[in-house]
Amino acid sequence: MTMKLLAPAESMETARNVIEAGAEEIYLGLETPSLVNINLSGRGRGCNVKSEEELAEIVGFAHERDVDVFYTVNTPFLGDGLEEMYTGHVRKGIDAGVDALIVGEFGALSLVRERFPDIPVHASVLLNTLNRGQVEMLRELGASRVVLEFKVALDEVRELSGIIGLEVFGQFGCSNINGTCHLIHNAGESINFGLPCRGNYRVSADDRLHNILDAGTDCSICSIPALMEAGVVSLKIVGRCMNPMMIRQVVSIYRESIDLARSGAGPAELRANVLEKIPFWQMLCEQRRCKYMSSPILDSYI
Repeated sequence: MTMKLLAPAESMETARNVIEAGAEEIYLGLETPSLVNINLSGRGRGCNVKSEEELAEIVGFAHERDVDVFYTVNTPFLGDGLEEMYTGHVRKGIDAGVDALIVGEFGALSLVRERFPDIPVHASVLLNTLNRGQVEMLRELGASRVVLEFKVALDEVRELSGIIGLEVFGQFGCSNINGTCHLIHNAGESINFGLPCRGNYRVSADDRLHNILDAGTDCSICSIPALMEAGVVSLKIVGRCMNPMMIRQVVSIYRESIDLARSGAGPAELRANVLEKIPFWQMLCEQRRCKYMSSPILDSYI
């Protein structure tokens, strides 16, 4: 199976941008007007499509171009009192024609399989899948794809391949174990280094500053051939609520890199290509914020 490129969308404009840039799949959520500061999409207010009408328009636009649309209903908690609200929210996406649901809580996964047995379900990164036992359990619970944790290593990806469709993160992402981090992000969350887990903190009496919480990796360009060989079905770009033009540029360079890798290009050629076209990428290389490759950050993981 060929590895596809998955990109974020939060509006018709951003969906059009990332699809035109080469995304083969998109993911998005829908606002929950009855909730304040939280959303059933697993992200805060303002990072989601605003209306059911716009959602249906996005799905139609995507399907005309053979692009699948994945609907995020991956809130990391689900109390009994939210059950009907949640299933109603899921129904809105299904009625709009989405191709799969992204679910981030075991109770919600069971509920969705019971109420909506005909639509594919992807197990969200919020389920913190790190090993074969959980991958096999999620398959038995009805998931057709698993989004692996940010911190899964390439050898672990290879080991889990073949059990179920695997989705991994390609660009940007959390500096902690997703779903277990309680740092509060700013209202207009961005990838700006230093807020909050990438910031510098005083860790000793001599006023020394240290980025002690920073374990974020941001780029997988050089790992694309290995991920393809490992059988990954989808490479995901993080970016709901980020600068839409930056995300378009990132999606475009990943589209080009995947196509080059399909034609036989290796890591060195992919790296040279991106550094020639996007100067800011040099910072990621200098800081060795590489996903799935040996680096001080990956070597620090337990």
